[in-house]
Amino acid sequence: MARVSEGIGKTYDEAVQDGLNKIGLSKSEVSIEIVKEPKKTFFSILEPRQVKVIVTEIEKAQPKNEKTTVEKREIVDAKPEDIEAAKKKIEKFLRDYFEKLEIELDVESKYEEHVLKVDINGEKAGLIIGYRGETLEALQMLISTMINRGKDVHIKVLIDAENYRKKRAKTLEELALKIASTVVSKRKSFALEPMVAFERKIIHETLQNHPKVKTSSTGEEPYRKVVISLK
Repeated sequence: MARVSEGIGKTYDEAVQDGLNKIGLSKSEVSIEIVKEPKKTFFSILEPRQVKVIVTEIEKAQPKNEKTTVEKREIVDAKPEDIEAAKKKIEKFLRDYFEKLEIELDVESKYEEHVLKVDINGEKAGLIIGYRGETLEALQMLISTMINRGKDVHIKVLIDAENYRKKRAKTLEELALKIASTVVSKRKSFALEPMVAFERKIIHETLQNHPKVKTSSTGEEPYRKVVISLK
């Protein structure tokens, strides 16, 4: 779990150093968020100057060899009969689920690029998406577990509704670039609000080749969030 501390000082640098001292880390190992900054007013000269920051440890990325192992496991194609069986199982599960919710939605599945893609469409598709895709993400996790339990070959599943993922991806890409510009201009780290895994991945991928900023993840699910900071 990432270590977090509060730093206080008369200047930004003093506050950061105070926070670093409390958790024994260097500046390159943390993200920094300003929570209090002195306001310049006519009466501010009479008030004690105080800057307050939150210093959060940047969690180390997953080792490359471990990531590669997972990816290799996912891109091994299952047998055609296993894929067809998975399709039927998923479609039946979803139709039964929709029936219980008393909604009518269309389900279409196809296997391409080593991924079993399931598209859900209809007037009530918003119920399947949920707030910022949380219901959709939970449904995908449930279905993936259901069809892969006890199997030697993992079939990667992607559940989407009304093309939500593509639309959300575009929004997040624009947000990532906008926040990156703010981080560069103000020279301050910025922590985004908590996001589900696929949304955090979009932020990371959008900024992975950015010349001036870097990204990291901090916190525990479901409050895990991306931090954008200067390189």
